[in-house]
Amino acid sequence: MRARSLCTLALAVTTMAGACGGSSGGTGTGGTSGGGHAGTGTGSGGTSAAGTAGTTGTGTGGTGAGTGAGGSTATGTAGTGGGGVSGTAGTSGGGVSGTAGTSGGGVSGTAGTAGGGQGGSTAGTGGANASACPTNATFCSGFETAGQPSGSIYMVNAAPGDWSRDFAIDPTQHHAGNSSLLVKNSGATGSSGSAYRMLAVPATAGAFWARFWVQSDVAMGSVDHNAFAGGSIGSGPNDLMIEFAEDVGIAFNTSDSDQWPTGYGRLSGGGTNPYTIPAMTWKCAEISYDGTNRVQQLYIGGTQLINATGYPGSVEPLTYFKFGFDAYHGPARQMWYDDVAVTPTRIPGGGCPPS
Repeated sequence: MRARSLCTLALAVTTMAGACGGSSGGTGTGGTSGGGHAGTGTGSGGTSAAGTAGTTGTGTGGTGAGTGAGGSTATGTAGTGGGGVSGTAGTSGGGVSGTAGTSGGGVSGTAGTAGGGQGGSTAGTGGANASACPTNATFCSGFETAGQPSGSIYMVNAAPGDWSRDFAIDPTQHHAGNSSLLVKNSGATGSSGSAYRMLAVPATAGAFWARFWVQSDVAMGSVDHNAFAGGSIGSGPNDLMIEFAEDVGIAFNTSDSDQWPTGYGRLSGGGTNPYTIPAMTWKCAEISYDGTNRVQQLYIGGTQLINATGYPGSVEPLTYFKFGFDAYHGPARQMWYDDVAVTPTRIPGGGCPPS
């Protein structure tokens, strides 16, 4: 696992996979772009009379298309340029089997250098990009640091819970960066078996925004009532929470008072079919919580799904944002969160790319 501290501004970094001397001959092959949000530029393949220029990749606000430069073969093919922050194309190794490295994105991700010449080696791979933290965030983490996220509280039955039994930093799943927060299956070996597995983090009192990426190994919204996140009046498991939940469809739920997206949800709620998030699919959610004016809004992928006014039925002094899994009906599942940011106002540009 790679470490990234709270509210670390992640800048994309690229390096050039250089050619070393040696025999000319076999095809020089370009690298590939760094993964994640705001990926960096890639390596380029070898050129000759048949060399082919690279193409621009995707990312946020970036440059750096690949170019046809490098080794000396007749079939050299340029790499694909990654988008990102001033991404710069690399160059391929020369000689026989000289292969360009993969450019690194993210927090000081650095690509290795390709070997050139006879039997040239393959370069290393840099780290993937992680999203930047807003400067006004009361909590922000991409879960790049081992251990319980700084600033978070885990309470079970009014006492501090054993964080390591129910959560982990998982390098095998991530939207960006090198890892994400895993909420363990309550039936997994070594877990506490607790139905409530949620971290509480500080928020601006009364009203705030939360942005996060989430995925589950069970489709979200496909079953009866369970909670994934929420704005809460306290940090403990029994404090009132305006839930981002499922109740046969994604919904807000507060003390069994539900608000579904218009046209979705239970038939008794005026819906025709539930709004669901497929299993093992990262989705970016933004929620505006306002317990004072009683207006709650949900955006997924930049599209507003819920605008609940006069909800809930009373003013609630929200002071915390919670995220994880609270199993009221099950089934048991694993969930992952990445790039969670809690801010007093909406992140400029929405915080989530359109989906």
